[in-house]
Amino acid sequence: MNISVMNWLGQFTMMSAPFNQIVHFISGSDLFKGLPIMGMLWYFWFRDTDPKSNTRDIVIATLIGCVVAVVIARAANTMGPYQPRPFANAALAHHVYIGLPVPESQALYIWNSFPSDHAALFFSLATGIFLISRMAGSLLYLYVLIFIALPRVYLGLHYPTDIIAGTLLGIACVALSTRAGVIKLYGRYCNMLLDRYPAAFQAALFIVTVEIGTLFYDVRLLLEGIVKYFPR
Repeated sequence: MNISVMNWLGQFTMMSAPFNQIVHFISGSDLFKGLPIMGMLWYFWFRDTDPKSNTRDIVIATLIGCVVAVVIARAANTMGPYQPRPFANAALAHHVYIGLPVPESQALYIWNSFPSDHAALFFSLATGIFLISRMAGSLLYLYVLIFIALPRVYLGLHYPTDIIAGTLLGIACVALSTRAGVIKLYGRYCNMLLDRYPAAFQAALFIVTVEIGTLFYDVRLLLEGIVKYFPR
């Protein structure tokens, strides 16, 4: 299935340079990925301030669940059997993307393709929104599929099964983290901090959402810099 889908998509990669450039920009832009979703989470955070509402509990649980999903996805990438990304897979027909440069990052060639941590992250966030608002969540599922998942398949960064596995992982992690019994484990402590230190708690939460919305870019740069100082 993966090979069939990738080869079918290959017939479109030489048709339009502007289209390829637009897809490439969307695929790498936080403006189209994490930031709109985080904005939606903050909208519901400030909309439902009634203590009787469980919206804020779901928002915090969603953030915890999405981080867990990404950690599991990255662990699977590291420890699982190696599967090259489609554009680096010799078993697939070589696709030329008119208007786009050849990927230069060597990390893209050595990173495992399965599962997609992008799908795990963003579908988990969409699941949290869905639990708050069925309509907003349904639209967000569609948005993530069109603007985040499909571009990564089209550009040869992931196979369809990578996206499917990441999606199921993200949905499962948030479905678990938002269960009433799980929220009780940390909900009271979080609510206590919010009541006592509302400004500090929400400022810290904002920083967390920014890092999640930018796919932990600064955190990854920091860790990569630290690792360079350790002898191998």
